[in-house]
Amino acid sequence: MKDITLNKVIKSLPKKRQQSIQVKANALIKQYKSLQELRKALGITQEEIANHQGVKQVNISNLERRTDMHISTLRKYVEALGCELEINIRMGNETIVKIETL
Repeated sequence: MKDITLNKVIKSLPKKRQQSIQVKANALIKQYKSLQELRKALGITQEEIANHQGVKQVNISNLERRTDMHISTLRKYVEALGCELEINIRMGNETIVKIETL
């Protein structure tokens, strides 16, 4: 059985539907202040993320409680949620650098 990622499914949808999904995802992201809250809102368990990353559930629990982590660790977690990590460097109201793929 071939694994199909959420990103592949979304990219196969019509552009208008992709945009609708992105708007809803952005609203969710603004609503939730922690990784754990976001994961729960998406209906994903720590066990599912652990299986996706090949680690134990306790590692995901510890990760969600951390206040500092490597960007690569955060990226893997975010991708396991079916999302993409985007980092913006801003000065005032202006985005200077927008990094979408790490």
